Amino acid sequence: MKKKKNKKIKIKSYPILILFFILSSIYLIKSILLFEKIETTLRYIIISILTIIDLYLLFNSLKSNKKNHIIKSFSFIIISFLFIYTGYNLNKIYSYFSKLNKNIIYSTSIVSLTKNENIDLNNLKGKNIGINEFEVHSLSKELINKYNFKENNTIKNYDGYHEMIIDLYNNNLDLIIIPTNYEDIFSNEEFSNLSKDLKILDTIKYEEVKKETIDTSNIEDSFTILLIGIDSVKDGLENADSFNGDSLVLLTVNTKTLTATMLSIPRDSYIPIACFKNNIENKITHAAANGTQCVIDTLQNYFDIDINYYVKINFTGIVKLVDTLNGILVDVPYNLCEQNSKRQFGKNMVYIEKGLQTLNGEQALALARNRKSNKEYCSSKWTSGYRSDFKRIENQQKIIEAIFKKIKSLSSISDLENLLSVISNNIDTNMSEKTIFSFYDIGKEVLLKSNSNTPLTINKLFLDGTGQMIYDERTKMVLWDYIINQESKKAVTKAMKDNLEGIQEEQIKEFTYKEDENYEKKIIGKGYNNTETYKLVENLVGKNLDYANKWAKENGIRLKIEYTANSNKKIGTIIEQNYKEHKRIDLIEDNTLTIKVVGNTNKTVIQKIDCLENENNDICTLKNFEGKTKNDYLEWANSFSNTIDTNFIYEESEKEKETIISQSEKDKSVKEIIENRSTITIIIAK
Repeated sequence: MKKKKNKKIKIKSYPILILFFILSSIYLIKSILLFEKIETTLRYIIISILTIIDLYLLFNSLKSNKKNHIIKSFSFIIISFLFIYTGYNLNKIYSYFSKLNKNIIYSTSIVSLTKNENIDLNNLKGKNIGINEFEVHSLSKELINKYNFKENNTIKNYDGYHEMIIDLYNNNLDLIIIPTNYEDIFSNEEFSNLSKDLKILDTIKYEEVKKETIDTSNIEDSFTILLIGIDSVKDGLENADSFNGDSLVLLTVNTKTLTATMLSIPRDSYIPIACFKNNIENKITHAAANGTQCVIDTLQNYFDIDINYYVKINFTGIVKLVDTLNGILVDVPYNLCEQNSKRQFGKNMVYIEKGLQTLNGEQALALARNRKSNKEYCSSKWTSGYRSDFKRIENQQKIIEAIFKKIKSLSSISDLENLLSVISNNIDTNMSEKTIFSFYDIGKEVLLKSNSNTPLTINKLFLDGTGQMIYDERTKMVLWDYIINQESKKAVTKAMKDNLEGIQEEQIKEFTYKEDENYEKKIIGKGYNNTETYKLVENLVGKNLDYANKWAKENGIRLKIEYTANSNKKIGTIIEQNYKEHKRIDLIEDNTLTIKVVGNTNKTVIQKIDCLENENNDICTLKNFEGKTKNDYLEWANSFSNTIDTNFIYEESEKEKETIISQSEKDKSVKEIIENRSTITIIIAK
């Protein structure tokens, strides 16, 4: 009886094993189907073979020879588990790619100075609280409502975070509401000790599940990618929609012509920021504090080029990435010392010697960050050699090239998984998995078209320019800015547009060659001199009135002179001015600079502008005064020293008395009006 029972079990278990085999193959098929656009033909061949085997087993399972059940069952078990193992690993690899497109996580905190103790948010009274009125979410308002701050406190609106932090330091504010990762965003030459000086009192997060994502399997023949390097003290990209845009690289790629352009944009580039009030110029790195879209919009507006994709890379992830690769080989240009990945100096400094070196993760990050000598922390051995933002860009490109070379040497699945794990944690993009996999076919096609070891011809572009110290309206500090040469910008923009349109650069067919001279291909955008810088306010304090009048005339500025006797200085000496040194002259309100001068009376004198000599001055252009008052027009007409003929005509109107209904001329220069002997006719409501 026992033998019969055992025999029945064997007969029944065989179909179950076949079902298990079929289910495991279906699991593998589903896993293979995830990788859309990758080796499509091969994938469907494998899927077809698996499907045929499944169908064959399904219809022939009961006809099999019972004597072979044990051997077949054993084979089915092994193959089934192999299918499951393969499918599991394919799903795992796919999950790494799906993590590349991260949800936007906004996180905002209430912050105070560390020295301020016993702050009870639930019973806050008489405090000044700063918020950014232009934030892209409403978390500040949620925190204000949570604690009912409006009840007994003053809420002050700012158009950014820098000025807010400064006012907190200066005790003009008691609390500020800023992004939780403020240390990553603002820790630089402006704010060097935020982690110790500030403390978080409460935090609120909002995860925006819907992010604008490019989901397509059809990549265009030409496209642009913006690479954004984030210098964070933490591994991963949590809360990284607001960040410190430490490195920006704009790529244009044309798969038909097999050409690409690569433009590294200096972090201090002084350009109009799309999300700042009135698109005011500022460092491009400051745009990143307002999120990824602000950076993209700013660069699209500036270069007049659509940016299709972006990839954000956390530099701190380089530490794990390089260590996972067991180091990378880099030719280090100079001896250097740099803070570690946690931005710690002193005993935590990272030291690297000049020459071809195998760098570990900490060393690779130190080289990627280095742009200063750090003489205050290191001996002369480590501080010689030219350092700059441009040198740092070169170092970062070396590290990226070294990483790609090392990735080619990976030989095991475990190494690949470790690599993908680090990458997926430290990269964010607006591309879906489908879009990412679509680049596989493009890369394969490029390699097949290429007849050389280098698949793409990459033309490096360069933004030429010069440095200028400018008073920053937002930080209330004088900062070093990189003023871009406009001719260089035009050349770079043309090169990018030409590449996208498939217009190839005309090659030089003949050139003179000398054995003792190195031939270098011209870099587009480089070699442009005479960059036009901004006219800035000079420090007039301590100088005399004659000097100030001469300076004002040369720069088309009106001087409002207030005399005061309350000083021990010599009569005629300037003791105060209302605008600080290095402020842009074109941002001075009403084009008027007020100075206090030592004199015997308290009278005020306004030195007017001569519009025949300063015709390009903003004041010297007749604007549209319709809808404004007669006094508005007269105030403008009295702001310059020249006289223009004006005929005022009063008419009955429904408009308010003294309102200007119409004017005979608009947008004409005062010089043109005077030279043409024109009369301005102004119709005014009675």
